[in-house]
Amino acid sequence: MTHMAMVELIERNHLKYIVSQNVDGLHRKSGVAAANISELHGNTNIEICEDCSREYLRDHRVRVAQKTKEHRTGRKCESPGCDGFLKDTIINFGENLKDEVQELGQQNCEHADLCIAMGSSLRVSPANGMP
Repeated sequence: MTHMAMVELIERNHLKYIVSQNVDGLHRKSGVAAANISELHGNTNIEICEDCSREYLRDHRVRVAQKTKEHRTGRKCESPGCDGFLKDTIINFGENLKDEVQELGQQNCEHADLCIAMGSSLRVSPANGMP
């Protein structure tokens, strides 16, 4: 219900952007557009091509790796002329956040009139410094 309420607030132009530390994919599944969210730690339902960067939002978890640092899902890109390997987008402990995702989150927080923290103790950096 909370995710759907957030979608409604976006549709009414009251909520502009979401910065999320969750990886469960519920924001995107509920209808939040990629342009309205920085998923700092990735999304269990998104895989991306190593070669062309095309993103695939799935209705299932894409992670198949047995080893923490292995991100390839075993599938290949379906873009014409590309045969790149697909990988999950999960950021594991010890891995760096994606700069562009982090920067978009920071920029949106800096330009916000109001930041609301929900469901977080705000103890994990860098997200805790954004609001």
